[in-house]
Amino acid sequence: MAGNERIKARQSLASDINASPQRGAGAWRGLPARLLVLTVGFVMLAEVLIFLPSVANFRNVWLQSHLDTAEAASIVYLDTADPMLSEKAQAELLAATRAQAVVIREGAASRLMASSPMAGPVAEHIDLTVMQPFATIRSALALLVSAENTTYRVFAPMKSREATMELVQSNEFLRGAVRTYARNVALISLAISLITAGLVYLALFFLIVRPIRRLSANMVAFAREPDNRELLLQPSRRADEIGVVERQLADFESDLHSTLRQRQRLADLGLAVSKINHDLRNILASAQLFSDRLADVRDPLVQRLLPKLVKTIDRATEYSQSVLAYGTAEESKPRRRRHRLRLVVEEVHDLLDFGSANPVEWRNEVSEAIEAEIDLEQMVRAILNLCRNALQAMQRDEAGESGINRLTISAEEKDGANAPRIIMRVADTGPGIEETVRHDLFRPFKKSASRGGAGLGLVIAAEILRAHGGAIEVERSSEAGTVFRLEFQAQAN
Repeated sequence: MAGNERIKARQSLASDINASPQRGAGAWRGLPARLLVLTVGFVMLAEVLIFLPSVANFRNVWLQSHLDTAEAASIVYLDTADPMLSEKAQAELLAATRAQAVVIREGAASRLMASSPMAGPVAEHIDLTVMQPFATIRSALALLVSAENTTYRVFAPMKSREATMELVQSNEFLRGAVRTYARNVALISLAISLITAGLVYLALFFLIVRPIRRLSANMVAFAREPDNRELLLQPSRRADEIGVVERQLADFESDLHSTLRQRQRLADLGLAVSKINHDLRNILASAQLFSDRLADVRDPLVQRLLPKLVKTIDRATEYSQSVLAYGTAEESKPRRRRHRLRLVVEEVHDLLDFGSANPVEWRNEVSEAIEAEIDLEQMVRAILNLCRNALQAMQRDEAGESGINRLTISAEEKDGANAPRIIMRVADTGPGIEETVRHDLFRPFKKSASRGGAGLGLVIAAEILRAHGGAIEVERSSEAGTVFRLEFQAQAN
């Protein structure tokens, strides 16, 4: 019951992670809240950059509109001989233009259309024909923040004749109009900012934030339980950068999960091997005892095969002891001595079964002159694993029974950067290796050379070659056969 509950809990956790974002430390301390604040801030900043020129432009428009009003109201009196309007007309004109004085300048002559007592000296002269953006913005800001009433003079060319219309006004009315406009624009800008920020936030949240939260939640959960297959990320079908990240992370988690399972299997296998070795040593001890008794048999065949039998039993005993003592899935450090590689290959030949029903031709093309510092036992095991796989592949190949089954081993010595290197090739005329399984050849339990095998032969060979400063690879493989390339240092560093 407890196991079933644990499985259900894992599945529920995996479903929650793959379907919804992680709820972290606090809503306002996470990425979405920061994104919302930044979006509103940036939009408001953009609105401010628009707001200031807009207020300055409103100031100019307000001033120009009052100049136009003064021109429209004064134009009917320009052709009269009376230089001044009646008091009533002046009062109406000053009220319409919010001015203290209305003046028309035509050439060198000036005509005062209307006036009232001045509140104070003129503090500023505004020429609407001159474009001064920064001065205009500065003046508009002063109106917004200043409470002092001052008088200014504004003038611009008339539209109806070659003359200049001039007004003297108190900043009280202009300040009120500018502040009202600024308030309205600020409220509209705030509304636009919030709506725009909300839309941008929602778009970024669904496109970026939510997938990132899903990825981070999955990584946290998978880090806690990498052995739980239910927590593997299920990538979406997105074709953008986040989709690429999702697929890469899913592949990484799948590979890591597979690697952990392999390591666990290796650990279990190591424990089993240790137990088997304990009993196998007793069996090998009995086999050694029987081989010692065979020494007294005078049969020529027995005397010819007995040294090989004794040597094989000794090798098995020594290897069993080293595995039991080392206690890991890794190879021990090589004990390197100089050997002739041709004799090493011949020793491998003595340990192989070339069959009778479907015999295999053997060729040792390694020169007598090639020598290398190697661990004899380890190198024999590495080459033996490759050769045994090749033999089993050719002997199982029914389609190739009428052809030639041949196993060839060759070697050459080449100069390396620090020391000479040996390149060996193990070539067969078997059916070849399928393309779909080549990338898993040197991974534990992925590809077995024979039915019922553990899939560790090539893994062991690769580890031995790495310990000798080299590597193993499939040089080529086709229906005509397979060639494995072994490269290692000829001398120990």
